[in-house]
Amino acid sequence: MRTKKVKPPPKKFEFILNIGKDYDPIKKKEFYSFKFYTTKEFLTFRYILNIEPEVRDSNISFEILGFRAPVGDLSNFGVAEYEYRLYEYHYTEYTVTIHRKDVDSVKFKILLQRAKSAPVKLGKLPKISFIEINTE
Repeated sequence: MRTKKVKPPPKKFEFILNIGKDYDPIKKKEFYSFKFYTTKEFLTFRYILNIEPEVRDSNISFEILGFRAPVGDLSNFGVAEYEYRLYEYHYTEYTVTIHRKDVDSVKFKILLQRAKSAPVKLGKLPKISFIEINTE
């Protein structure tokens, strides 16, 4: 008698993006962090998301190109991740666009604020999306 393979239920999102403000003690500067994670966990490697960022005026664009294997001898399991740090910014509204492998794209607005309690305010998010967007 064989047992059935149990598949986990499909996830609503493929990626998670956490946007928040942080401080870099080495550069002694504040920055806005854009941390991308996959919702899928990998068993053999903790991959690095291959993302190409581009910042022009008040537009921030991220192109999700795929995955890269980590450099090193030891393998580890976990989610794939990537962080972009925006050091040069203005307290204004930015348009953020995220493209995924020439298939989908998501566009939304964020407002960078001086407020300590809510340094990032999200604009209206699209109803159908491949990425979950959170503020820290």
